Amino acid sequence: MNISDFAKERDDAFTKAVMNDDWKAVRKYCKKWKVPMPEDRKAFKAGVYKAVQLCTNIPEDVKEVAFLKCIKMGFNPYIAPPKKEEKDD
Repeated sequence: MNISDFAKERDDAFTKAVMNDDWKAVRKYCKKWKVPMPEDRKAFKAGVYKAVQLCTNIPEDVKEVAFLKCIKMGFNPYIAPPKKEEKDD
């Protein structure tokens, strides 16, 4: 797997989904790279809108549209950082 190809294809697919409601590109990307997709359509879209916020090469205008669409759907547009596990000393 070439990580730069993976990221470029993801960013292109996410941008098409956010800006044009073209979800075919995201489904094709997920199938090609074996990325699991939620069966629930609303969860699938919200997941993409949230993921866009963490993609460093996606333009800010695309992130803003994704942010607003996510909120309109009733979801928090951000992905919470992982919680640190407490160590038992």
